[in-house]
Amino acid sequence: MILNSRIIMKNIKYIFFVLFVFLIFISGCVNSSSSPTSPVGGNAGSITIFAPVTNDSIGIGTTLINYSVKPVGGNQSVELYIDGKYNSTYFTTVSNSKPLTLVFNSSNVGTRFSYYLKYYDKNGSFAISDTMKNILITLPRILPYPPTNIALIRLSTTKVNISWADSSFGILFYEVWRKDGFDGTWNNLFGPLPPATFNVNDNNLIFHAVYLYKVRSKNNFGYSEFSKTVNTEGVGSSGSFAAPTNLEVVQLLGYSQITVRLNWVDNIPNENLFKIERNDNLSVFSKFYTIGVVDKNETAYYDSTPGLFIGRTYKYRVKAYSNTDSSWSNVATITLK
Repeated sequence: MILNSRIIMKNIKYIFFVLFVFLIFISGCVNSSSSPTSPVGGNAGSITIFAPVTNDSIGIGTTLINYSVKPVGGNQSVELYIDGKYNSTYFTTVSNSKPLTLVFNSSNVGTRFSYYLKYYDKNGSFAISDTMKNILITLPRILPYPPTNIALIRLSTTKVNISWADSSFGILFYEVWRKDGFDGTWNNLFGPLPPATFNVNDNNLIFHAVYLYKVRSKNNFGYSEFSKTVNTEGVGSSGSFAAPTNLEVVQLLGYSQITVRLNWVDNIPNENLFKIERNDNLSVFSKFYTIGVVDKNETAYYDSTPGLFIGRTYKYRVKAYSNTDSSWSNVATITLK
């Protein structure tokens, strides 16, 4: 009898111990410090990650997670866990809730991580995605921006300096391309140039010849678009539509009113017209405006329009138009006497 009592007491203690362990386990699941939500269990459908996936790589900065949910109940929220730790929550019913993204900076380059998503429905039931593992963090996975502020400085009749600026990250090298004449062919003149390069000289040019330049860069993911085109004549052109050159302005004396004659060289076989533009140079904000128009193949214009005064300085340029493009001459300046 005493023996049976001992056995019964031992079994009761064992049952209480099992119940105690089970309650601790349940409590730990419900109140996990890594999750702001307390699930009640059950089937909430499924959640699937499409990108980035196991053995993938992403660049530093912000990467949007591509996933889908097949719900059973109504949508409530989705949580992001990185390396097993809670990171953020997207609430599907809140209009200003931010989408789930992976955000890393340059200090994370070369490291790897894993992540998964946990979906909750309106009843508190949840579903967990597969864990995406071994994802490498790299430099930005975007093409570099086109170089900016490209400019020419004429150092002599046979030498120019080409300079540019750039704000892109991870540049491997630069290339400077040149075209001889508006009808020439683009060729890689200098490159690859080291990533710290921001200017270069072009020597042994032919006097009075026209040269056009543009610059591009390359990083691990490809080439940038080319910069804007500049040329040794100081004219504006896309590089495919030749510009008027050698614009000269002369004041004509002996006329009853102030008159300025413009002459230029027509390099264009397919223009439709030329617009004559003048800048009255009244302030640093003064702009060019059209004072006249001449037909194609014309190379001269006489300006006696209102606004000309002795002692004032004026700027002129000639703008050519085709069906689809435009270009403009160098700027010529004159002070009336």
